[in-house]
Amino acid sequence: MKCQYVSLVFSILLASYAPGTIGQSPAEDLLRKQQDWGIRCMDKGCMASVDILRGESGDPPDRHDVNQYLSLAVGLDRKDQRPSVIIVQVDPHADPKSGVDLFFARTVPDGTNWKLVLDKAAAVHLPFKGCNDSACAAAIGGGNPDETAMKSCADLIQRMQTEDHLFVVYYRGGQMYRTAVNLKLFKEAYERLKDETTRQGSSANY
Repeated sequence: MKCQYVSLVFSILLASYAPGTIGQSPAEDLLRKQQDWGIRCMDKGCMASVDILRGESGDPPDRHDVNQYLSLAVGLDRKDQRPSVIIVQVDPHADPKSGVDLFFARTVPDGTNWKLVLDKAAAVHLPFKGCNDSACAAAIGGGNPDETAMKSCADLIQRMQTEDHLFVVYYRGGQMYRTAVNLKLFKEAYERLKDETTRQGSSANY
């Protein structure tokens, strides 16, 4: 069943995503508006986050419905600039037992075009920690994370830095919804996040 699930997702990704359009100025400008990462800092560290309208998924999204946006956030600890939390928030009406699955892919040349190649490594599954009126949330780390959680955060961010695309998958009413996250934009945001966290940490020492 898991193999069938992965094959289904891979087929959908190839059919619904046109990587050849990325890099063209108008398309990239639009993508940056749709996936605009912000940075904010708190006492314990700094966080980069983005809100993205969910993907088509055979059911057109409504950009006026706040429930149809997913949020992705990555936090660094102020003291040592290590990854300390990764949070994924999706539709509050998502199937509560499904959690989210994170698939990675890269773009490779295919003649005069491009194609997506799904990472052969297993998808990352994150169970929901809870759902409320605003969102269903899954997370690694947060609060006072132990070394195991910190390593899990670092490992996931490493994959986000080495791949081209992240696909967030969740279920609502038994239907699969998938949303693409452009990791080029994440990498740019992560560099800004590291710089800001370092600056905040340095200023706190004075």
